[in-house]
Amino acid sequence: MIPAVKNRNILFPTDFSPLSINCLNSILPFIKQGHNSLQLVHAAQRQRKSLAADKVAIEEAFSEFEAACPLLAEIDYSKLWGFKLSKDLILQESDKVACDMIIMATKGAKGLDRLWGSKTEAVVRDAIVPVIVLPDGAQLQKVHKIVLAVDYQDLTCDHKLSPLLHMADQMKTEIDVLTINRKEHQLSRKEKIHRKQLKYRLQDLPHRFSHHFENEVGDGLIKYAKDQEASLIAIMPHDYHFLESLFHESLSRKMIFESPIPLLILK
Repeated sequence: MIPAVKNRNILFPTDFSPLSINCLNSILPFIKQGHNSLQLVHAAQRQRKSLAADKVAIEEAFSEFEAACPLLAEIDYSKLWGFKLSKDLILQESDKVACDMIIMATKGAKGLDRLWGSKTEAVVRDAIVPVIVLPDGAQLQKVHKIVLAVDYQDLTCDHKLSPLLHMADQMKTEIDVLTINRKEHQLSRKEKIHRKQLKYRLQDLPHRFSHHFENEVGDGLIKYAKDQEASLIAIMPHDYHFLESLFHESLSRKMIFESPIPLLILK
């Protein structure tokens, strides 16, 4: 594996579950080869009769988690826990200037869980750093193709593209810029300007511009990425709004719940 990200401080939330253990073991080679540092974060809950007993139980659980991930001993890492909601603790730590990226595991959500959202979706909504979302069973293997979903409405925040460009440059991978359900003549002149700007931004990297048509945008993006054997899907979400979060499932939200391919949410 060629390191996709170098010398970054990566935050990894854990609940000590088998999913969390499997996810961390799958990304530790990725972290090690890039000479990245790792911060493990656990949001604890009061479960015992005394604070002292809770602290002992959490430290024991952390020790068991570390033992289940032996490659941790070969990287620079720290651990932190607190009695907070997981979203609040993750955002508290990821908001700090030292944090460059969050990597999270997710099982997705169904039924009422889907209606109210998952912890991962809540973090993605409010994070100010890029988030890599790893579906259950997915791997951060050598990335040979990245599908970047773009609607060209707003490309003024060039800093959001930086993690993607850094990854593509390190791994010498192709970026497939994908537009769903819109032909070229349907783009406004402003959108065509943004597309041209993106072309210039990608000029030193292997890339192409593609179109795909499907009844539903999220389904089309997943289908296209699977058909192209993409290793990663990158999306740049627009701001979440209150009404959208209640009544409309955004593309970012759908992808978090349904994509079998790792996601890079550019923030």
